[in-house]
Amino acid sequence: MNFQTIKYFISISFILWLFVLAMPPQKAQSKFSESLYKIDTAKSIIHWNCHHRGTMKFKSGNILLINREPSEIDLHIDMNSITNSDIDNKLLQGTLVNVLKSIEFFNTEKYPESRFESHQITKIDENHYNFEGDFIIFEAGICSNFKGSIKFINDSLHFNTETITLDRTNWGLYYVSANNPYPKDEEGGFVVTDTILLDAHIIAYKK
Repeated sequence: MNFQTIKYFISISFILWLFVLAMPPQKAQSKFSESLYKIDTAKSIIHWNCHHRGTMKFKSGNILLINREPSEIDLHIDMNSITNSDIDNKLLQGTLVNVLKSIEFFNTEKYPESRFESHQITKIDENHYNFEGDFIIFEAGICSNFKGSIKFINDSLHFNTETITLDRTNWGLYYVSANNPYPKDEEGGFVVTDTILLDAHIIAYKK
């Protein structure tokens, strides 16, 4: 290799080196992926059990995912959607529902909506998580936790909870409670459990 050839390769190498320096730095590809799922209120439902059984519907709700993992959950429940499913007599069924909506219980005229807002979500295994957050009734939030699963089926997200246990007296709901400090004559010694059991079955789609 003669001197001219060596000089030529040095010149080419120098030009290529300058070209590389002039190129803008490549940004590292981000592994962060955020997606928001909106619940389908027509396909989602809550089952309740407190001496009797029934259902409630959602008004709205969002589930925020980061890298396909749940990060935040915000659910709004329509308290006027309360129904009963274990009483066959329509008159008695309607009476129970009216009592639940009355000022003695959930006062749905003044508080037509309750909410769940997550604070922390901890992964248990591939599809199961522990959810901790506030159940907000009468604008008062009480922190609770429960377990549930999140799975993807085609383009939909399916969020199913295990049994959620709430104590209604935490929100001041003492009507026909054994722990009522000021029972009314109309209660007549009739007692209903303070424990409310809930389970939710939610289908959501990406916004």
